[in-house]
Amino acid sequence: MQANDSSLPYYEQLVLQVKQQIVQGILQPGDRLPSVRDMARQVQLNPNTVSKAYKQLETQHVITTVHGKGTYVRETAEYGDSAQVVASKKQLLTLLTEIRYLGVPVEEVVGWIRAAYEGAE
Repeated sequence: MQANDSSLPYYEQLVLQVKQQIVQGILQPGDRLPSVRDMARQVQLNPNTVSKAYKQLETQHVITTVHGKGTYVRETAEYGDSAQVVASKKQLLTLLTEIRYLGVPVEEVVGWIRAAYEGAE
């Protein structure tokens, strides 16, 4: 895993990377993630940073840790009105306001969204 958005803190980059791998099918429900120490070595981060990312992923119900056994990818949540969906919608609306202010045509924005959603970027 490599950082792909240097504007985000490292732990958030790792959270995003795990989610991207799940969306892309690289990680499947039930797959075991490396231990905090192993992941830290792989991504060249401090173990505390990896631990913080794993805790955030657990809070978001993306992974689960079974003490003494490991950390695993959970089943993908069904779309609903969860707090995460509401927060994500607010972030999107804020971003769309900025994009509209810049005068980007809606067709171009829809193209960006479609390409990103389908994994082209």
